[in-house]
Amino acid sequence: MALIPGSTTNQSPIIVCGLGIIGLTTSIRLLEAGYQVIAITAQTPDSPLTPYYASSAAGAHHLSFAADNDHIQRSLDRRTFDVMWKEEEEEGDASGLMRVPQHEFYGNTDEKHLQFFETLPDFKVYEEHERPPFAKHAVSFTTLTMEPLIYLEKLMHRFKELGGFLHLGTLTSLSDALNYLSPDTPDPRAIVNCTGLGSLKLKEVLDTNVHPIRGQVVVIRAPWIKEGRTKQIGKIDGGQRTYIIPRRSGEVVIGGTREVDDWEEEPRPQTTVDIKQRAVELYPELVPESKRVAGQQPDPKDLIVVRVAVGLRPARKGGLRLERGDDLIVSERKIPVLHNYGHSGAGWQSSWGCAEKIIGLVKDLEVVKD
Repeated sequence: MALIPGSTTNQSPIIVCGLGIIGLTTSIRLLEAGYQVIAITAQTPDSPLTPYYASSAAGAHHLSFAADNDHIQRSLDRRTFDVMWKEEEEEGDASGLMRVPQHEFYGNTDEKHLQFFETLPDFKVYEEHERPPFAKHAVSFTTLTMEPLIYLEKLMHRFKELGGFLHLGTLTSLSDALNYLSPDTPDPRAIVNCTGLGSLKLKEVLDTNVHPIRGQVVVIRAPWIKEGRTKQIGKIDGGQRTYIIPRRSGEVVIGGTREVDDWEEEPRPQTTVDIKQRAVELYPELVPESKRVAGQQPDPKDLIVVRVAVGLRPARKGGLRLERGDDLIVSERKIPVLHNYGHSGAGWQSSWGCAEKIIGLVKDLEVVKD
């Protein structure tokens, strides 16, 4: 990708570090609010796929993990859902989004759906006779799935269209970001840290609560699949989850894994076999009709596999960090630092809500300054 030329501005810019789904949505909301934005990132949507740029390796669908008593996360997720729902309605194929009926199956009698699901269109609780034999509880509703590369590229186009400046580079510290400013550019009004796992080693942050949750998925070709399914056994933040995520393109993501503190970047062959087996058990129609035999369980080997992907979800013990941090001190100058990281697997679900919270934090800085 060609860099957007120049970073000189008469305004005090806001620097955004990191440009995954969180950094992009944050940058766009800042630009829309009239701020000058300079983004610095090691990866962009058209970079080669890497587990560290989890945004492009994601499933991805809007399936909130917000606990019933977590009102903040629920509000972030709901706002993001509303923004994306409207995008899909207005943009159609170009949106990178697809509305799908979603079916949630729970394998233990003590498990219940999240209250958040009850706020989504077409919500329904299934009676015992309507559930498959393995499900002790089941619900359905309409939600959204995302085509990550299409959606991220759309956001990148919007970022450029709004006048954002982009620099490709790897930061070892927040203060490194200042090196990307022209000598005549005023001090930034703020630095926004959206570096995800990078916050573990980024000087001035060094957040030891940050850690990966490894996810491995298999992407198959199955354009006839038009609904999502999840089978949950055990707690939603652990246990085993099998999920089916169809996309507008006809690809379907099947997964997955939640491997805490696991940095392995390459797919594990046995995990791939396990994912395919679980997915076909949950949704036999994933196998092409020509390969199915009446009365027999389809063979996972007959799935049309496109690729296997690994993503390192940027998790954080203690949860999301969406707040003002310690100021960056440079030659006795104080530059405010705002944080927007630690989303784990919920970055897509909460991105626009978090971006709008950053706008509020920036406006708070202006109040203090005045």
